Amino acid sequence: MVKSGLELFEQVAGRVQRPLKKAWHKMTGPRMVSVQSLSDENFLTLFNLEEVSKFLEQGDIPRAKAALLDHYGRRVKNGWPEFPTRLEEVREFLEQDDIPRADASPLVYLGQQVEDNWPEFPSRYKTNWEKLIAWADLVLENRFILAGIPEVTMGEEIDWHYKPTPDPEWTWALNRHDWLPLLARVYAKTSDERYVTKLVDLIVDWIDKNPPPLQENEASPTWRLMEVGMRMYLSWVPAFGFLYYTPAFTDEAKLKMLRAICDHARFLSRYKTTRNHLLRESIGLAYVGFYFPEFKEANQWQQIALTRLDQALVKQVNRDGSHIEMATGYQWLVVDEYQLVYDLLQATNHSLPRENLGPWLENMYRLLVYLIRPDYTFPQLNDGFTGPNHLLLDKLTKAGETFKRDDFVYAGTEGRQGACPLETSVAFNDAGLYVMRTDWTRDARYLLFNAGPYGGPHGHEDKLNIELYAFGQSFIVDPGTYTYNRADPFRTYFVSSASHNLIMVDGKSQVRRWKKENLNPQPAVGNYATWISQADFDYVAATYNDGYGCFGFRPPKDAVVEEVIHTRHILFVKPDYWVMIDELQAGSSHNYQLLFHTPPEVNAAAGPENRIILKTSPDGPSLYLIPAAPKKATVTWMVGSEDPIQGWYAAPNYNLKFPATAVIYSWENSASTVITTLLYPCPAGQTAESVTIEPLPVSGGQGLAFVVTTGRGKDYLMLSQDDNLKQFGPYQSRGTVAGVRTDNNGKILSQFDSENTKSRLRASK
Repeated sequence: MVKSGLELFEQVAGRVQRPLKKAWHKMTGPRMVSVQSLSDENFLTLFNLEEVSKFLEQGDIPRAKAALLDHYGRRVKNGWPEFPTRLEEVREFLEQDDIPRADASPLVYLGQQVEDNWPEFPSRYKTNWEKLIAWADLVLENRFILAGIPEVTMGEEIDWHYKPTPDPEWTWALNRHDWLPLLARVYAKTSDERYVTKLVDLIVDWIDKNPPPLQENEASPTWRLMEVGMRMYLSWVPAFGFLYYTPAFTDEAKLKMLRAICDHARFLSRYKTTRNHLLRESIGLAYVGFYFPEFKEANQWQQIALTRLDQALVKQVNRDGSHIEMATGYQWLVVDEYQLVYDLLQATNHSLPRENLGPWLENMYRLLVYLIRPDYTFPQLNDGFTGPNHLLLDKLTKAGETFKRDDFVYAGTEGRQGACPLETSVAFNDAGLYVMRTDWTRDARYLLFNAGPYGGPHGHEDKLNIELYAFGQSFIVDPGTYTYNRADPFRTYFVSSASHNLIMVDGKSQVRRWKKENLNPQPAVGNYATWISQADFDYVAATYNDGYGCFGFRPPKDAVVEEVIHTRHILFVKPDYWVMIDELQAGSSHNYQLLFHTPPEVNAAAGPENRIILKTSPDGPSLYLIPAAPKKATVTWMVGSEDPIQGWYAAPNYNLKFPATAVIYSWENSASTVITTLLYPCPAGQTAESVTIEPLPVSGGQGLAFVVTTGRGKDYLMLSQDDNLKQFGPYQSRGTVAGVRTDNNGKILSQFDSENTKSRLRASK
């Protein structure tokens, strides 16, 4: 037997009603009355159906119920918006194990085949049938694999509040009915009645044990608003059509489910939350409103849902297509949800009250296309779990077809179809994301710089973070999320600066989360960084000045280091290398740590003068980390350490992590200082053993200058802090960014400056 898990909930007449602790949101409005408590006659009056009303007027309740069920019997076959499907077509793909093709077609409906236009189950289970059937067989025995947690056995009775770990994600997934599409797909494959019987039994059991709360109750895992919405559009609305003509879905079960669907819609129309949760709640309400228009309240549900989605679009999506939570996973989530809305509106010939959704959605996809790495995978910025990468690429391909964007198709098909995106390096100023890229081949050099605002509860302490890819390999990455469970110390690690490619001060992390306003993100204002992009170089710079502390989800008693201001400059000398300059301003001495995190397959090796060489194999491509002042620093690396926690990488799936290399450069007892690192990638078969970077003096004004020596010659580089004509090495410039490339004989091969006027860049006499 499992532990009850109901300790926090009050029992009223044997039913869980409300938490003993305060709920998360203020209770407003009249208390709900469940439709389950209505008499059959009063329940039937909720429908605007002439054939039902006729029998009600005659007092013939049995025939009124039969008329309602007959109506839905016709509706699930013929009356839905156009999503035509054919059982034979989908089965053909399934028998060929062509799961992507099968999932591209709307869901099959068995028994008397639902032919026309019931919504499909969103596809989550692209895997082999042997595994699918094995998972479904576990559910037959009340054994569940959810939220990345190994099998949990519930026993004969399902406790819908059961919490097997301190992490509530498992219980939420159970109550979203994530298992329902699994049973449906296996039934569609096997025609084994056990699966559909279990499916109906679980739905009925859930309804019987979980009446709607008397009022809003975000502390309840069964009626948390996001779960209420997701049950509707991910599970119940598709299931109603799927099940309709199966023997297990009795008339009693159909009527019970209709009552519960009405309860869900009323609950969703009365209460709401914020951010991405609001989208899921509103889509659930929209699905009920549009697919069950027979309810007299359906038009009201439609209007409420579309108004909320319309307002959320403007409040949550920035002009550059980024979502305010600033997380790759949640960018995909919001894109997915608004794609569902877009498809629903197209199918029902409706629109949002004010906004034209199409251009907004297209812009959201555009951001994802340009964030994509050269190997067509996505960085894991802030919280979120994107899941299998091929599903994301399929979505880009479909978006390209929808919006006639060949560049989306190109990204989604990994360059096999469509047209190459027109831009390489690109700035998303509202998101504070800046991409430096040489080209759209798999061997491209790519760096992503994150200078954006804090993304609210799903934000990480990662301002000024970078990712770097070159010659077919990611070398420096954001390690991801791993878990949302705050009781797990790895949650703190993956959110803190310790798991990002940043500077830590006295062992302390950035602490933007501690500012209350950062937990309520608003549409961005842009201009988070200085960005200059030209043919020969890209340059970006931004500053972090919100202090450093011992990161936790609540401010501790430890003092926050307020005085240190960190400005990071990155200069990409195309197409070869990056110079990363970390300026640290402080009035007293501190210890600084510069961190670099790799994916699990990349190993570190020590070179001379504190160089680190990152590579996957002796003959593969490599990245050299070359400090400009090597004698001032010490360097080490950690892999999979648990005390202290360091050197980990999280998979894009929940609760899955791997040991990975974390390189740590350290400086002790330094006040204001400049830390410069040359990031020099090499293709397979080449090395950068002879490459060096040395500081150069700047005269005539304020600036930073360096000379990078390679086998072919010298590159003289300067970053200016004023408009004066300044000397750096043998050259002069007024540009914010300036560079001169010479061969081994001192002959100028190329030159650039940020004013794009090469006459300003000249050799001194």
